[in-house]
Amino acid sequence: MRGSVTGHLILKDWRMNRPLLVLSIAAGAIGLAVVQWGTEPAAVVGSVWFFIALIMVGTMLPLGGIVNERKKQNLAFVMSLPISSMQYTTSKLVSSTGMFLVPWVTLVISAVLLIQVRHTFPHGGIPMLLILAMMPFVGFSLITAAALIGESEGWGIAANVACSSSYGLVWYFLSRIPTLMVNAKGPVAVWNSTVVDVLCVELGLVALLLGLTYFIQSRKRDFI
Repeated sequence: MRGSVTGHLILKDWRMNRPLLVLSIAAGAIGLAVVQWGTEPAAVVGSVWFFIALIMVGTMLPLGGIVNERKKQNLAFVMSLPISSMQYTTSKLVSSTGMFLVPWVTLVISAVLLIQVRHTFPHGGIPMLLILAMMPFVGFSLITAAALIGESEGWGIAANVACSSSYGLVWYFLSRIPTLMVNAKGPVAVWNSTVVDVLCVELGLVALLLGLTYFIQSRKRDFI
């Protein structure tokens, strides 16, 4: 019974957030379409639109599905069901991460394929594309962790503000690393040690934030 309730909670989150997933994929697709015009302004506008779509879904999923559920006092009802606090945490982490990965994987793969087929950007930009695309994934993980652990709207908003104000700063520092940028405009994607290290750090942060969330939630005594 408990497993079925957990599954129903996951499906409930997916049903409620389907419009957001469709909207984010559509917004990212529009950005990729604009890039195909081939001019420099179109490349800038389309790229910004593409990453805004990833940032938007990474922000709205945890704030809408976790923070608002507590804010609207729906959590008390959910916890009255035959489900433990850890099963609730599992349902939120699984549903939120799974929903985020749908537009993220769809848009990132589409962007890589367009580079390979349409040659709008040099192939050497693919590693940097993946590095930049991982940034909203890290931001999503941080906001999700803050929303679940902090148990208040303030923590979620604070994490959102911190992430939103950091993307440009992180990009600035990344662009100053010669071994990252030297091959970005080349005809071949080069996966040197710096690229691999940065991607591993980003993946490690995602795993650490989500794993730490699960661990801290398991140590709580008062969940509601």
